[in-house]
Amino acid sequence: MINKVTTVNNWLKLAKNKLKEAQISSYSLDSELILCNILKVDRTTILAYPKRKLTKQNIFHANHFLKRRLQHEPLAYILGFKEFYGRNFKVNSSVLVPRPETEEIIEQLKNNLVNNNETLLDIGTGSGILAVTIAKEFQNKNIKAYASDISKDALVLAKDNAILHNANISFIKSNLLENIEQNILNEVTILIANLPYVNKNWIDQEKPNELHYEPQIALYSEKEGLELIEKLLNTTNKIPNLKYLILEADPEQFCKIEKIAQENNLKKMVQKNYTIVFKK
Repeated sequence: MINKVTTVNNWLKLAKNKLKEAQISSYSLDSELILCNILKVDRTTILAYPKRKLTKQNIFHANHFLKRRLQHEPLAYILGFKEFYGRNFKVNSSVLVPRPETEEIIEQLKNNLVNNNETLLDIGTGSGILAVTIAKEFQNKNIKAYASDISKDALVLAKDNAILHNANISFIKSNLLENIEQNILNEVTILIANLPYVNKNWIDQEKPNELHYEPQIALYSEKEGLELIEKLLNTTNKIPNLKYLILEADPEQFCKIEKIAQENNLKKMVQKNYTIVFKK
């Protein structure tokens, strides 16, 4: 790996070259974040002191992280956290890596969809980023928040993130709406879901790809990626007081999703980037 280095600048230069050769587009940022994590400092400090001496222990641990990144393991799994909407969340290989495009769901909620005393249900919560972020961003609105997932390991992590950010959320193990009690569904006014929607045919399974490290159950869905979204849409009649449903999906899927939604008395309000909003 990289052993003949003594300073921050030396290690960064060599690490960036190796990541670039591995066709990792974020090679510069990733190298800096790895070293920041090892040295327990921020990027400003790293860049301000390029001649800082590295210990053998620093280099050993930095090289270990670099080796994992060179194999295309997501940096979030290596570091154990990922930023989402200005907050750091714990992540591991039992959940998807939070993505910037998912922040659009929060933006849509801020467009006058949330009134006082709403009850929100987050289906397929994963690491809990959406439920926790909403609980914090709308804490003055007195929102009641529920979050569910089919994965026990994901729920453990989501609960950790709720504790980390002091967010009051009730977690439920459930496959879509199956195990959620009707008295809870009766309360729900806003439903959000970032369900698996990737069509396996979109991905070359033979090439190195960060997606190969993420939980397949949280990524891929049958019926061209729409199986679980369709199942959820077809059960929204179980939520009698539903006002809004917000989904993340690929824009290429929006036409089919809208058709299924219309069959379930849901009217499209907005579609932007990877987010589509329906009104009951």
